[in-house]
Amino acid sequence: MIRRAHMPFPGRSCAAARRFSSAFTLLELLVVVGLIALLAGGLGFALADAGGNSLATAQSTIASLVGSARAQAAVHQTSARVYVYGLRPPNGDAGKFLRLLQVFREEPAGSGTYQAVGDAVYLPRGVYVVPPSTTGLLASGIVWPAANPGLLSTFATPQPQALRPVQPAGAAFGGAVTGYYIEFAADGTSNPAIQPYGKLVVATAALASNLPQFNNPAAVRGVLLRASGAISFVNDPASF
Repeated sequence: MIRRAHMPFPGRSCAAARRFSSAFTLLELLVVVGLIALLAGGLGFALADAGGNSLATAQSTIASLVGSARAQAAVHQTSARVYVYGLRPPNGDAGKFLRLLQVFREEPAGSGTYQAVGDAVYLPRGVYVVPPSTTGLLASGIVWPAANPGLLSTFATPQPQALRPVQPAGAAFGGAVTGYYIEFAADGTSNPAIQPYGKLVVATAALASNLPQFNNPAAVRGVLLRASGAISFVNDPASF
């Protein structure tokens, strides 16, 4: 005699299958919701940190230019400078104002004429060099610490300089430009006759009427120039 295997009641089997299918679908839904929440949180974190990444990039860019200027001075036994485009709009280029930097070397030595070395470099979009004065450059409701040491860059006295753009990259600054600069002497030290205490500060800003409006004094970075010519990174506003 052939025994048949016991088969469950068909109705019960279908009901169980439906319950299992329903539970599985609910589990899938919970997993998907959890993944969406995780991705949303990660995206929010990335967006929140975007400004910090841009500031860090700007800080590294400035440090590289400062190092290049110092090397140019020591190798060629002449003074060298890092210029920041400082010709304020509407007379100047709004896209370059406080964002364009380039190394210049005095050539020949002692002539007072400076030629471009390497390419001009832009800071990341939305990040600017904080000038010695933020008058007219602050977002509404923002108070920028101006007391010593203050979150302001320290440059040589801004004045027209004869910049000779012998390379195409030098044309970015044009001819005689009223800009900000730091200078290294022929031995590679920070020139005390020009700036006893050099400091370059970068911060985020939003454009308004072609001028940057600095908007967050709690998140700034920069570099300090020592008398020896060495630089120190500053990542905390309180350390300036």
